[in-house]
Amino acid sequence: MEKSSSFKFLMTLSLGAFCISFAAIFVKLLGRDFLGPTAIGFWRTLFGAGILFLWVIITKNSLRLPLPLWGLSLLAGFIFFLDLFFWHRSILYSAAGMATILANTQVFWVAIWGVFIFKEKLRLGFWLLIFFAFIGVVLLIGVGSEVVFTTIYLEGVTFGLLTGVIYSSYIIVLKITGQKKECPNFITLMAWISFFTSLFFGIAMLVESDSFILPDISTVFVLLALALVVQALGWWLISSSLPKLKASQSGLILLLQPMLATIWGVMFLGEHLYWMQLLGAVITLAAIYWGSVKVANDN
Repeated sequence: MEKSSSFKFLMTLSLGAFCISFAAIFVKLLGRDFLGPTAIGFWRTLFGAGILFLWVIITKNSLRLPLPLWGLSLLAGFIFFLDLFFWHRSILYSAAGMATILANTQVFWVAIWGVFIFKEKLRLGFWLLIFFAFIGVVLLIGVGSEVVFTTIYLEGVTFGLLTGVIYSSYIIVLKITGQKKECPNFITLMAWISFFTSLFFGIAMLVESDSFILPDISTVFVLLALALVVQALGWWLISSSLPKLKASQSGLILLLQPMLATIWGVMFLGEHLYWMQLLGAVITLAAIYWGSVKVANDN
């Protein structure tokens, strides 16, 4: 690959990581507007689906979802619903940066699922990385620091770890769907998955007796920003550049998301991490990076 082309894709991926780094910040801001985590998920995915469908029309692609993919797309939508259901709660109950770092532990779960589903093999070095990641997470959540382990804080940490497990399942389902010969272009597929996700969130809101009425126009603008910047633009930039780059390059750049989310949490939300937590964040992010590189290279 030419250096100019490589630089172009590096910048595209960096911009995508920059866009999605604001996801937790938007969720936290919406939570302060008294919008519940389930309602945030509903409007985020519904607006995101609308933007993606519009994108498909503008780019003159087909809106049709082939019949053989309906089941897998519904499954992906349900898993993504669970992913956001727990992640939004993790963000609101703990911290934006911490919730994002914990969610990114999906790298290890993707590899473990790959052993059982795709019969892939993991080397000893990868299991050592999982051990270091575990140590990093223990420090990150506050063991050895002055963190007060309230019930709601522990729920936030638990939901963040669950997000990593569930998100890995979502990636596996996407991988299986992408291997189908009937698979349409990525934007069409993501539009339908976002739509199905919003349906599951809508059902959850009915079960929780949550209101579908948005409190004010500023909330609408923040939701639109979340849907456009993160759900549509951010993931389109990432998906279009990832296949063009080496695993070592993409893995490092994608770490911008949790790193920037932590910085934004400090700058915009007044969040704080103790020194031992920062050490844990560094260890966890380093393990995530090398884990993502190893998975890509071994496969």
